[in-house]
Amino acid sequence: MTRNLLLFAGTFIAGALIALVARAAFFQPHGDHAAAPLGGGDYAPMVTNALTPAAANPASSPAAPVIDPSQHGMAAPAAKTAAKPSGAQPVNTICAICGMDVDPKLPTAVYQGQTIGFGCKMCPPKFKADPDRYGPSYLRNEQIKR
Repeated sequence: MTRNLLLFAGTFIAGALIALVARAAFFQPHGDHAAAPLGGGDYAPMVTNALTPAAANPASSPAAPVIDPSQHGMAAPAAKTAAKPSGAQPVNTICAICGMDVDPKLPTAVYQGQTIGFGCKMCPPKFKADPDRYGPSYLRNEQIKR
């Protein structure tokens, strides 16, 4: 009985290895894609949605409905309170919290009349939570000691 099981397992493993080698030898990853157009071609969409404007002719499709939140009992979206990037140049070149270079795309803050910049989007909330801890390091342009 044991001999039959070993013979079966050996034959199965040998067959699997032969199939694997043959498949790897004949594999052509881009062999049948030679006739495909370079730009992707014009293909018909598989699903049509009447609410989505057609990309080819936007004038022929209906516009998306505009919903007034006050008519449906929904509250209007709250205005964002995050500061926008100001035109003032930050006094620091590195972020005191994370140590990265100041990103000009991120919002700035004012500490003791000086504009300071941040290195990542995680730093402004930390600074806002405890400005007296981080502010002096920003003004000295050094990373805070931990």
